[in-house]
Amino acid sequence: LGAFSLAAAVVLSLWGVEATAQGALKLDNYTFDKVTAIPGWSFLVKFDQSYAYGEKQDEFKMLAKHAHSSPNFLVAEVPVQEYGDQENDDLRERFKLVKDEFPAYLFFNEANKDGLRYTGAVKADLLVTWLRRQSVQIASIGTIAELDELARKFMQDLSDSVLAEAKALAEGEFKEDRKAPLYVKIMQKVLEKGKDYVTNESKRVTKIAEGKLAPEKKAELEDKIKILGVFMEKSQKDEL
Repeated sequence: LGAFSLAAAVVLSLWGVEATAQGALKLDNYTFDKVTAIPGWSFLVKFDQSYAYGEKQDEFKMLAKHAHSSPNFLVAEVPVQEYGDQENDDLRERFKLVKDEFPAYLFFNEANKDGLRYTGAVKADLLVTWLRRQSVQIASIGTIAELDELARKFMQDLSDSVLAEAKALAEGEFKEDRKAPLYVKIMQKVLEKGKDYVTNESKRVTKIAEGKLAPEKKAELEDKIKILGVFMEKSQKDEL
């Protein structure tokens, strides 16, 4: 009850503070530690220049709205002023962030008090995939819910029957969705190479996706990253 009261008091006091994205808390060097230390809560904090704009900011806004219903999780932002008073630049230095790499995303919870850095592309759907791997209860973006459920089930026992179910959905109800066959192919590869295939392939594809590619190829690889992330949700929990 005490922790809940503290969380409620802090969040309510900050909710009216002006931020650049609906659904996001605006933090500074006075409030940062108070908020991120709230027991039982986790936070994704974006460090960025003041008055950020552009495609990456649009993705942040999309993520902040999407995350509003996630329990015990909040999206926040720390605007770092480059000139004048250089507000919050001390936080940038504390977490060893470089302005040329803004926006920088760090995940904070009781297990990651110093912040876990997100290193993927700044896309709302890929950020959500990564957050789900950190056990944040947030709805997926851009995957197929029915096949997501089968992917998690499959990683428990590598069952041929689950693979058959996935094939039936991919060839039937979701035959027009280009993402559906990816679930089947990943399951087949896992049966062939083992559970480590998921993590290794995710690293490989992520590295390729960071290069210069045609938009269609990049979108195809990002779909695969998201779906591999669904398989990793279960396989990573098995390791704990």
